[in-house]
Amino acid sequence: MHKALLVYLIILAATALWCGLLIAAPLLTSGGESAHVWSDALYDGFHRVCHQLDSRSLHLSGVPLPVCMRCSAIYFAFFLGTLLFPLVRPLRQPHAASRGLLILALTPMLIDVAAGISGIADITATSRLVTGAAFGFLIPFVVLPVVLGAVHEWRTQSTPVIHHSKGSVDA
Repeated sequence: MHKALLVYLIILAATALWCGLLIAAPLLTSGGESAHVWSDALYDGFHRVCHQLDSRSLHLSGVPLPVCMRCSAIYFAFFLGTLLFPLVRPLRQPHAASRGLLILALTPMLIDVAAGISGIADITATSRLVTGAAFGFLIPFVVLPVVLGAVHEWRTQSTPVIHHSKGSVDA
């Protein structure tokens, strides 16, 4: 299997697992004692990356996801962007990451937060979801070219040739 494809599939699988754990956490709360232990562990782990405020979280079966709605939107949209990436850009050809795309991805979220903090506008559930999803969807198009470009460089670097002649090594 092509190394770039393998790296891409690992990133896609890790992202799918991450999103799956977001869904599993609230579903496990209704399970038995052992399921509840796993649910508690997931909520504790995700608490390290998100504030988990109930009022700012999406709910599944009446139980909040272990991250807020903006983080949920970022993660699920990142998965979607990663899934669609090969339809937009070939995995075998490295491309430079676009700084402009990074700025485009961050700008709506920064405006939303700044407007909310300054009192210019309210930060709503919709604004959290939309700006988080926009950021999450665009980030794979910034990150994956960097990662796949590194894989391409690593794959195409020539290995040193060792010549043995009278005890000397030439690299």
